[in-house]
Amino acid sequence: MNKNSLLYFIAAVAATGGLLFGFDTGVINVALPQLRTKFNPSPETEGFIVSAVLFGGMAGPFISGPLTDLLGRKKINIIASFVFVVGSIITAIAPSVSFLIIGRLFLGLAIGIVASTVPLYLAEIAPTDKRGKLVTFFQLAITLGILLSYVVGYFFADQEDGWRSMFWTGFIPAAILMVGMFFVPESPRWLIGKGRDAEALEVLNRLREPSQAQAELAQTKQIIEDEKHNKGDWRMLFSKRLRIPLFIGIGIFFIQQFSGINAIIYFSTDIFKNVFPDGNTAALATVGVGVINAASTFLAIMILDKFGRKQILYTGLLGTAACLATVGLAFYMKDSLSPELQKIMLVGGVYVYIVFFAISLGPLGWLLISEIYPLKIRGFASSMGSFNHWLFDAGVAYSFPILAATSLGTNGGIFGIYMTVVLLGLLFAKYIVFETKGMSLEEIEKRYN
Repeated sequence: MNKNSLLYFIAAVAATGGLLFGFDTGVINVALPQLRTKFNPSPETEGFIVSAVLFGGMAGPFISGPLTDLLGRKKINIIASFVFVVGSIITAIAPSVSFLIIGRLFLGLAIGIVASTVPLYLAEIAPTDKRGKLVTFFQLAITLGILLSYVVGYFFADQEDGWRSMFWTGFIPAAILMVGMFFVPESPRWLIGKGRDAEALEVLNRLREPSQAQAELAQTKQIIEDEKHNKGDWRMLFSKRLRIPLFIGIGIFFIQQFSGINAIIYFSTDIFKNVFPDGNTAALATVGVGVINAASTFLAIMILDKFGRKQILYTGLLGTAACLATVGLAFYMKDSLSPELQKIMLVGGVYVYIVFFAISLGPLGWLLISEIYPLKIRGFASSMGSFNHWLFDAGVAYSFPILAATSLGTNGGIFGIYMTVVLLGLLFAKYIVFETKGMSLEEIEKRYN
């Protein structure tokens, strides 16, 4: 296998964690109708079934943070794959709601781990000119997982206990991730940090030209040597010199989540029922969300290393703001719009919103937190970023159905709130985010030394 093929093989294996991320968060949307019939849960219990993954996701970074730097990027992903396998089995055979919730907590825990460790691993394994593309493989895999869950749900919707088949499907990529991680190398930067230079050089020689491998080894060793007198721990993340990266790690995920993306991913069928009372048509429109999300993320892979991170962020923020305004107006003006025009504004607004989100806010969150922090705390910092993602995701998941039941839902005001957050994100992009395109991880780190 040549160097380029090996690089993409590694990315594909690691990004399977993203596929599981998307599948296990999306599948509950299509499984819920059958779960209601099977278990007849109360609204509170139903909410906990849905949100169990979010709670597990918030716990994941606390486990992965120290273990990523202690055990290495490869071993922690093997552990996560085992947790995915356990969670998939428990949810598929669950005899009761309690077992279902336990299985969902396991899945969330695994998702919380891979959400921080896979982008970090991909960033450290990739050459500078391919880093944006390879890290975005993770976001592409998330969107493919969401799409897969929608398609699987559609096929098993009429099968008795079809929800079990939906959850069993998640076992397959979990097993692939577990086996595949044994065939990929450890992060060379982590190996250098542990003083295992010979192993790191062996990995780099498999992925780079010999001269590039030697130069990268020397550059990374120099960075580590410079930091020996300032031993890194979690408190370093909150130091004055890392204030900007800390703000970026919090802000990018706040804007990403409160742009309303998971209000659409979790509740798109309910949103579309406003113009498609027929449930099947609304469900097919939701599959369209998955298709557009995946296709647009593939486009992001093509452009992230060609254009600057900030340029792409500006474009995405402006585009998503315009689309959120369109969707909000489709609700606010529903009494004065023709049914066809309302459909175009609502469905078209959501679809185009997905395009702008998928090429910008979607991948940039994971990409930025994987490249802006110093090596010695990169594992912990990436885990903190993942925790922020889950915390803000939970905020949206809990608040949307509550707000949707008020006048903010009926008149589209909720989308106005999301639009306001996105517009404020333009100030964040201008004054906080700095450009990292074309810079090695070591060059980025030198900004703080």
